[in-house]
Amino acid sequence: MRSLLTSLLGLFAVCGPVVLSGPALAQGETLPWGQQSDMVSWEIFAQVTAAAGNPNVKKVEFETWASDEDIYKENPARWPAIDAPKQLTASALGDRKVARTFRPFVFAPGNCLKPNGMPPTGHAGEASGFPTTACIGEEVRRNWASFQYIVSNGLDSTSGLVKAFARGFKVDLPADAVEFKGDWVAVAEVVKWLSAKDSTIDAAKVRQNYYTSTVTTNGVATEVALLGFHVATKQIKNWVWSDFEGQLNPGRCDVIGCRDKFGAVDADVKPNAQPYQLYAECKKTDALKALLQNAGTDPVWSNYCLKGSQVSFVDGSEPTRLGNSVIEPINADVPIQSSSCITCHGYASFDKTGTGNIAMLITPQVGNLDPRNMQGFLAYDFLWAPSLVFMKP
Repeated sequence: MRSLLTSLLGLFAVCGPVVLSGPALAQGETLPWGQQSDMVSWEIFAQVTAAAGNPNVKKVEFETWASDEDIYKENPARWPAIDAPKQLTASALGDRKVARTFRPFVFAPGNCLKPNGMPPTGHAGEASGFPTTACIGEEVRRNWASFQYIVSNGLDSTSGLVKAFARGFKVDLPADAVEFKGDWVAVAEVVKWLSAKDSTIDAAKVRQNYYTSTVTTNGVATEVALLGFHVATKQIKNWVWSDFEGQLNPGRCDVIGCRDKFGAVDADVKPNAQPYQLYAECKKTDALKALLQNAGTDPVWSNYCLKGSQVSFVDGSEPTRLGNSVIEPINADVPIQSSSCITCHGYASFDKTGTGNIAMLITPQVGNLDPRNMQGFLAYDFLWAPSLVFMKP
């Protein structure tokens, strides 16, 4: 799988309903070699959702990659076996914002720890109608290029970060690095959420519209659906950031709209007047249909929509914005209007003790980076792991 993804990447040489307008919403730009970033987003989508290649295992490519637990907690770091069971955690960002301390958490439906997959009462996601009984399980995965770079440079432990800081090491992942973050919810809870908007929704329709998997905790297996995910690819210095959501997600285009100049027939979807309502089907262009068909993508993935791609901090004098309606406001208590994947991750850094730049992590940021907020810290190339993971010594 590693060689397949690397070769594909060679061929193709993600933070209250306020409606914004103008250049602040500009997502999707032309990259230095003339390709549109939305097209790159869909090419990466086809790669990460490709079948894993083992007929005995129902997995797609990203599910075979190393998780943050594999990289930063295991000693030594390990590349997982293809049949390794899926493990989900609470939103590390949501937990940090609430407790400001690390707390271990394993996805356990019906027995969530705060922030419980939902922000505290009165915060950004409370109007979503999302079931208060639901746990949102999150996973962060990094492909072989990312794994190899992080581990071979000793950047997977606190002591390794201390050494890197002392020698002023420039963390600079290779061009074929890809990062994935996705949020999963039990199918039964998704039915509760969606049926409030559409009474015809049942478990079968959830399975038809979302990619599903199984997670087992304490011997109890739970079928979970992937509601949305971020993908970042290091094809340019500041990465290409892409955000995908299930088309049935209530509120998926709220606040900033949805923009897709390559894959969507309706390339510019405006926000609904009322938040957390359903949006129309994101019909695919012939170009995208051909791309997915040629890649052998399972039809279930055609039910996901590109919310937008992001490659610049600002457009003119206005900050660009990009955020996922589940990952940010519901699960991490970050309002969409305050969400910018590129800006948030741009502050990812660590100090001389190997400690992450926590203050910048828990404060939503948009627009250009302020160098004053990086004083005393060494950039970790847009990866927040030192601030979000129980790193080994």
